[in-house]
This record gives sequence, structure tokens and C-alpha cells, in this order.
Amino acid sequence: MEILHEDAERQEGEAAPGASHETNPGESMETLLAQQAAVGQKLAQREVAWVKVIQVTKDQVLVDIGEKREGVVPLGEFSQAQAPAPGQRVPVMLVRSREGGTLLSTQRARAELGWQAALKAFGEKARVRGQVQSAIKGGFLVDVGGVSGFLPASLADLRPVRQPERMVGTGVRCTIIELNEAKRQIVLSRKAVLQEEAAKRKAKLLSELRAGEIRIGRVASAGPAGLVVDIGGLEGFVRASDLAWGTPKPPTQERGSKVRVKILSKPEKEEQLLLGIKQLSANPAEALRRKYPPKSVVRGRVSEAGPAGVRIILDDKRTALCVPTECDPEAAAKPGEAVSAVVLGVSQETFEILVSIAKFNEIRDRKKAMEYLKPPKPLTLGQLLSPETPEG
Repeated sequence: MEILHEDAERQEGEAAPGASHETNPGESMETLLAQQAAVGQKLAQREVAWVKVIQVTKDQVLVDIGEKREGVVPLGEFSQAQAPAPGQRVPVMLVRSREGGTLLSTQRARAELGWQAALKAFGEKARVRGQVQSAIKGGFLVDVGGVSGFLPASLADLRPVRQPERMVGTGVRCTIIELNEAKRQIVLSRKAVLQEEAAKRKAKLLSELRAGEIRIGRVASAGPAGLVVDIGGLEGFVRASDLAWGTPKPPTQERGSKVRVKILSKPEKEEQLLLGIKQLSANPAEALRRKYPPKSVVRGRVSEAGPAGVRIILDDKRTALCVPTECDPEAAAKPGEAVSAVVLGVSQETFEILVSIAKFNEIRDRKKAMEYLKPPKPLTLGQLLSPETPEG
């Protein structure tokens, strides 16, 4: 709910621009006299009265205040965009009344209407609309329907305002958190409105989220543990291990940058929303496992041999690693040497193909032994009848 002045205007029966100053034939003389008396009474009591514009000159606005009298409002009290037209109703308050004429003020009237609206909004805990007039020490001065309110910097936004001058001239929606009737001062909070709206957006977004879907977000913060990403008012976390396939590394994305993320799981109650970036692409290790299945044999040349093991450049230029425990203890591999090995798997972190030279040699030696121990083939009939024929 936003407290404005339209209700009061409607109650006073605002006439359409260009309406005549003549009486409405449908109104009785008694009604007109009662209306004029009410205007005169409100002006005498320094209350707000709505009066009809008769004429607009270059420096003043003449209005009808009843009893065939006219009041004067300085034209300078109206902004260029709010200059009235004959027949229009405007709010006024009495400044002074002399034989020379009655001086009225629309600025005072609007300020009074603004204060009454502020009282109503404060009592109903409703929102008010204002415009930031200036940035001062500790916050901002905001015009709320003619009432000057103070908006503390800490309550101006969800995050610290780093460039206060950029807020000057902008419209804001706030709640009144403090009100001093004696001094006619109000203290505002825009943060409360933003928090309420953010909570609504968050609840709506949570109800729509589905695990596995892809969203566009902005990086809210980055650290060694991962990224905090805002996806339309709801923050989720991308762990370092979910940034990219391979060995986890610190994030490289900067605050404010756009990122595509995948919803890993829909949170329940107070659980954190987990997002993933690496899940947007296939795991390279899976493709390597299909190309180099366990127990298959690979061949290549030794590129490096040391305490960490033996690295082999395979025929397709891929790198394979044989850790020390899988090397042949009886025949140390040397750089440049051609070797064969059995595939054990693929490293999730480095995407190297893990192989065993020892297992290949073991299988090779076992095959030789089995071949050696295999019984000789039985002689054929031809070999038995021709002893001089050499054995096959």
C-alpha cells in the first residue's frame, strides 16, 4: 500500500481541467452555500481547503474561496509541470487575509496533506513513496509528499551504498520507522521494503526451481571455497570442486560477472542451494574411460622416469602414468624406451591414464610359461608312416 493524496482530492470533487467557474445547474443554492461556508471555515482554522482555479496570470493563480471572494496563490509555488488550469481544484491554506486580498499557499497545504498521509501510513505500517532530494552525512533527505524524511545510509539498500550521489533524484519506496509529531520529522527505511520484496521473490523462485535445470546468475562473491551466485534474488553456492572438472582451483570469476549454473539439488527448509558449473559439460574422464577401458593394453614411449613413476606418451599423444608400485622392479624403464602396459583406470584430477607395466610383463610372462608347459601336439597318421618327415 502506498499513501498518496488522490483520496483527498477525490473527496473534494476535483473538476476536470477547463471546467467553467459558473455554478452547476444540478446543484442547489443551499449546497453551494454550504460548500462555500465549509471552505471559509477551513481557511479560518488554518486547515487545508480545496478551491477552484479561476484564472492563471504570469505570476499568480486566482482561486474562488466563496462569498464572491477570490484568493491569490503565487504561481511560483507550482512547479512548471504542475501549473494549474482554470476549473482545476487545488489544495490551499491561509497565509494572511487583509483588505487588499487573501494570500494562500498550496505548498503549505500539500505539506499538511503529506503529514496527514505520513501519520496514516505510520499507523497502518504502509509504504510511502518519496524522492531523494540530497545526500547528507549519514544518509539522505527524502521528500515524501511534501514532508522531509531522513533515510539513514544503512537503511537505504540491501548492501552498502558506495555512490550516494547516484541516488539523488531517484524515486524510492520506504516504510516510516520513526515519527516525531512535535517536530514533524520522520525516519525512513528503504531496506525493509527491499527485504520484503526479496523474500517474496525468493519464495516464488524456490517454488519454481527444479533440480537439473540451468539458470543465469551473477557472482555475488568469490573465495577459495567457491562462488556465491545470485539467480534472481536467490543466492546459491558453487563449491570449488563443482567449478571445473579436474583438480579443484580457486575461482577466476569476478564479482558481478554473469555465469550459467546448474541446479544440483532443490534445498529443503534452511538447506543451502547448491549450484554447479562443471556439470554443464561432460566429464572428460568418462570419454577417456570409454576409449581406454580397464585391462586393455596400450603402447608408447617413456617420456619421464623418476621417483614419481614413469610417464608414457602413447601413440595418440595422450599421457599415461605408471606409479612406482606398478613399474617392473627388475627392469627400470628409461626415457625413449618403447613400453607396453595394462590400463588400470583414469585419474579424476589429472585425466591421466593410469597403467601398469608390471601387470603387462606379468601377463606376458605367464603366457610364455603356459606356452612352454603346453603338451606337444599328437602326431598325425602321415607322420607316423613317414618317420623321416620332420616334426611340425
